[in-house]
Amino acid sequence: MMKKIIFFAITTLFFSCDNEIEDTINDYKNKPKSEELKGFWLLKGIYQPDNSKEYNDPVISNGGIARIGINEIFYLDNEYLRFLNKSDNDPMYYCNAKQRFYWYNEDLYIKSLYEDQFNTDNWQNIAEYRLPYKFGQSKDTLIVQSAGQILYLTKQNNVEYEEYSFD
Repeated sequence: MMKKIIFFAITTLFFSCDNEIEDTINDYKNKPKSEELKGFWLLKGIYQPDNSKEYNDPVISNGGIARIGINEIFYLDNEYLRFLNKSDNDPMYYCNAKQRFYWYNEDLYIKSLYEDQFNTDNWQNIAEYRLPYKFGQSKDTLIVQSAGQILYLTKQNNVEYEEYSFD
């Protein structure tokens, strides 16, 4: 009898964890996303730099999964946050199709969630991130804090990009 109870408890735990992850993913998909935030944002640099300080290269990242540097694009659409990168001499931006983040904004944070692409029936992994933000004097400048730096981005129109995947 005790073995049956333990088996039932473990089975319930696995199912409840799975449902909890699915619920979290659905929350990200269904929560409101600001129309002002949606679009292409070009990382320009340090916001109001102090010339007496030495800065690292400005970077926005979500953990070690994806990142952009100067003159690269932070792209928020109706469902995903993407990091669009480019080579110096290439006019086209690129992003890895597997590095999409569900997102929404709340309380001056852009909250994003990455669902691991190597999930199985027995293993599911997600990672959540928060990026503090505010708008500049106009809605075409976005100010964010990432890796201890305060950075600014400017809104861009219709950026061409290509998604790639290594399957």
